Amino acid sequence: MSSRHLLLILCLLLTACGNPDKAWDLAEREDTNQGYLEFLAKYPDGDKADRARARMVELKEIRGWERAQFRDRIDNYQRFLEQHPDSDNAAAARQRVFELQRDEAWTAAQDAGDAPALQSFLADYPDAPQAWEAAQLLAALAPATPEAPPAPPPERPGNFRLQLGAFRTAAAADSEVRRLAPLFDRTLPGPVRIVTPLETGARFFLLQSVPVNGQEADAACTALQAAGQACLRINR
Repeated sequence: MSSRHLLLILCLLLTACGNPDKAWDLAEREDTNQGYLEFLAKYPDGDKADRARARMVELKEIRGWERAQFRDRIDNYQRFLEQHPDSDNAAAARQRVFELQRDEAWTAAQDAGDAPALQSFLADYPDAPQAWEAAQLLAALAPATPEAPPAPPPERPGNFRLQLGAFRTAAAADSEVRRLAPLFDRTLPGPVRIVTPLETGARFFLLQSVPVNGQEADAACTALQAAGQACLRINR
């Protein structure tokens, strides 16, 4: 901080002494917990004392939410919810707790690598981005049977798909699926699925749409590209 800035603050402090309005202006300009505490120490019963206390509560909530997001851990979000259950960020905190718990459950199911673990994950998180991969792993663990497998459900008609990305890891692909879902749920003709290397023989995890016809593919790609999202029309 420059000496000129320090001198200006000192002047404001000296001017604010004995003048609650100027002291309040200074506290608002600083907008810090310490600044409001100093104001309340001088004017605990002033007409702006309640506003100072309310702003201190708001600042505490803001700092708590910033810390929870920075650390991005279940216990930090839960602590935030305990301290601020009525916060505007409470719903986002609960959603992030759910996502982190789901991802931990998926890691545990992968580490276990057995049918009960995968079945438990699918029962708890049937709509998870990892559900398709869990079902594939579960199917691979099933004993061979001479019976013909059940026919797959009919796919949506269309000769094309939209390819929205290619990633080296399943985690990166999963993260992109989560990002795409709320951004383009009205633009994409259906849910985005992760095509694994097991299916393609390639090294990448691909993000592809449900089948679409040519007109749907062109319209969706145009809208997605206008929003800054890469999009490629490919044959089914």
